[in-house]
Amino acid sequence: MDQLLLERIVETIDRRHAEDPAGREAAYARAMSGHLEALQKAPSDALRIAVRAQHFERWLYPRSDFPPGREGYLRWRAEAARRQAEAVGRLLGSHDVDAATTERVQALMMKRNRLREPEAQTLEDCACLVFLESELARFAAGREPERVVAILRRTWRKMSEPGRRRALELPMDRSSRDLLDQAIRP
Repeated sequence: MDQLLLERIVETIDRRHAEDPAGREAAYARAMSGHLEALQKAPSDALRIAVRAQHFERWLYPRSDFPPGREGYLRWRAEAARRQAEAVGRLLGSHDVDAATTERVQALMMKRNRLREPEAQTLEDCACLVFLESELARFAAGREPERVVAILRRTWRKMSEPGRRRALELPMDRSSRDLLDQAIRP
């Protein structure tokens, strides 16, 4: 893919992120891309697009439309990922991106074969890093620390070693750092 086309696609994604009523998705996308650049020197175009579009139109699929609890959360996340990948597929089609690249972006967005697929793992690392850096403090507020630590343990298990190293370098408030330290203690 030529650089100009990639830039046009990213601009289109960013314009759509800017429509998020809560105003969070544009910052999330930039943070995802920032972590990608730190983790990989020369990421593929498909990975760049998938990372930038990871929460594409997520506000259209509210978590509140699904039952509470872990099962409801997992159903919501899977449905949101599927719908987001479909929407990005349509966006890429409007830019005349070939089918193989479109399918690759969609597979990455859905984190297929994460344990065997290095690029899908890198996308997962980026998502975990954004959570730790930008969302953990808000997420932890009002929750039992033990529950947050258990969630952070699951997050840590999903990350690669390069992702974990980067996580340990992230700026965090004291409370978030303490929770992460508890989660990663053997």
